[in-house]
Amino acid sequence: MTQRFCILLHDKPFWHWDFLLENGDHALCWRLHRQPCCEEPIAAEQMQPHRLLYLNFEGPVSDERGTVKRIASGTYQLVSAAPVFVIQLEGVDWAHQASLFVVTTNRPFWRFSVAPWG
Repeated sequence: MTQRFCILLHDKPFWHWDFLLENGDHALCWRLHRQPCCEEPIAAEQMQPHRLLYLNFEGPVSDERGTVKRIASGTYQLVSAAPVFVIQLEGVDWAHQASLFVVTTNRPFWRFSVAPWG
C-alpha cells in the first residue's frame, strides 16, 4: 500500500528534522538529529504520532512550538518490517529507500539510500 511521507525542518526546541510516515489516521514521527543525507546512519528519536495535516503543513506550529518547513515529501511503500524496517521512497531524487534499524544500545537510526540497503 502506498502512503505519504515528508521531512520537515523544525526550529524548536532546537534545529532538527521531523521524518513523518502516514500510518492510518496519524503519522509516525522521528526526530532526526542531523540533516538527512545518503548512506550515513542518522540518530533518531521516535516522537508521539502526529496529525496527518503535518504531511502538507509549513509555517508556525501552534502553542509557540516553532516553525516547520517541508524539505522533502512524496509517497512510500513498505518493503520489509523485520528484522530491519525498510521503505521504498517516491518523490525525492536524493534517496530511493530508507531503513530504520536499532543498534546494540537500543538507539534507533535511519539510513537513506540511493540504492537498496543491505
